Amino acid sequence: MRAVGIDVGARRFHVAVDDRVDVHTDVASVVDACRGATRIAIDAPSAPASGRVHAGTRSPKFAVARCNEIAAGEELGVWVPWVTPTLDASPGWMRAGYALWDALRGDGHEPIEVYPAGCFWLLNGRRWPPRKSTGEGRAARRALLEPFVDAVTDLHDELDALMASVVARGPSFRVGHDGDGCDDSAIWFPVTGGER
Repeated sequence: MRAVGIDVGARRFHVAVDDRVDVHTDVASVVDACRGATRIAIDAPSAPASGRVHAGTRSPKFAVARCNEIAAGEELGVWVPWVTPTLDASPGWMRAGYALWDALRGDGHEPIEVYPAGCFWLLNGRRWPPRKSTGEGRAARRALLEPFVDAVTDLHDELDALMASVVARGPSFRVGHDGDGCDDSAIWFPVTGGER
């Protein structure tokens, strides 16, 4: 199985293939790097929010969230720090992610969406590790990745790409809503044995 994990930035994509992370600056080169992949996990929203309002959510912020963002909080206790906006309000890195999703789908792939911070939280016993901008936070993430990957980096975008590759490699599980009127968004997390 050739699993690929991708961390998306506005101008750079960190792509983890077989525990090696390379930096790409354009969507076409990322698609080329994914040729032959059996599963691809992307740290970026798969699509912008529709703008539909969800009744009865915990906070006004989540009233316009995608279903996967609400489900991750409801089912696992992993509440994203911000929700994906509509296309008009999406920042550059999210637009780069949408373009990547479209290109990979156009190349015949069916990527999955991941939230690495939530994955690290889950692997850390449902506790947030220290901030990844600190040496202590990066060391904690490296320790959480070590059982799954051979080469562990010290750069936070690369750590997120490696976590995405861990989820792509599996085993992993899907979190999302499946009811009438729900979007088809889902976030995938690594199986730890105590998910639900």
